[in-house]
Amino acid sequence: MNQYVHGFVDEGFVLVPGVIEESTRATWRAAVDRAAAAVRAKPGDYDTRYTLRTEQETDTWGVSHIFEPSLYDPVFAEVFEHPGVMGFVHAVLGERLRFWTAHALWEPSTVDYELNWHKDNMETDRYSPDGRSTHVQFNVCLTDDDCFRVVPGSHKRPLTEEERAQAESKGTGTLPGEKVVRAKAGDVLFMNHHALHRGSGSAGVERRTLHVNLQAADEPTGGHTSWRFMRQEGYLDRMTPVVREMMANTIAWDDAHPLSLAETMRRRRASQGIKGHEARAGGNGR
Repeated sequence: MNQYVHGFVDEGFVLVPGVIEESTRATWRAAVDRAAAAVRAKPGDYDTRYTLRTEQETDTWGVSHIFEPSLYDPVFAEVFEHPGVMGFVHAVLGERLRFWTAHALWEPSTVDYELNWHKDNMETDRYSPDGRSTHVQFNVCLTDDDCFRVVPGSHKRPLTEEERAQAESKGTGTLPGEKVVRAKAGDVLFMNHHALHRGSGSAGVERRTLHVNLQAADEPTGGHTSWRFMRQEGYLDRMTPVVREMMANTIAWDDAHPLSLAETMRRRRASQGIKGHEARAGGNGR
């Protein structure tokens, strides 16, 4: 495990092979299949990710918030009790965690997937010279997956002029030193979300991936992801003890650290930008 943690700190990502055994992979993949079918049937009902969205047709590549009640499947909670996944997370962040996000990703049907270069949460200027991570973000690859592109080490330094231009223009151009991570089914890709990265994939090339982000319970930055559904009466009672504790930690941290009006507005703009963005070359938010 230490070699993977060192790689994560140094490069801003690490691919750990063969974490998810075949039987578990099949169960989790079936749950993502069900989520994908529901979203593709009625994309307007969910926090859907698009490569194409017009009045006549849509093409999707995933959905945010799979723990939202209308999408929740108890299978998703198993991720947080898998020793191969959580062993790494605990090694980086410690034992007590708080929930950030959990999404499901799949392949678009007709329009290629080309997500722009970015650092998450619109924190383009965030970096840590020592490689420290404020989150552990990870992709649980239930099929082969070569969608992730990253500039190694970009979490430890300011962006170059070329990198900044791509990020600010929502560009998808090739960057010096970028790496395509080629995962096999069962691998888990762990990421520092302050590394400069993007996604790219061909329509029709099968993909089933769970995308999750966690923080240490006492991390002083970030937070404010106690999504509305978590606060619904009785919701936490439905969760497994592990998930319930992480979500309760999120709610407690958010309540103890109210956001300023300026930061609330910044996050609202970031959320609107994400929801409006179409992940395709030349796609414009709307």
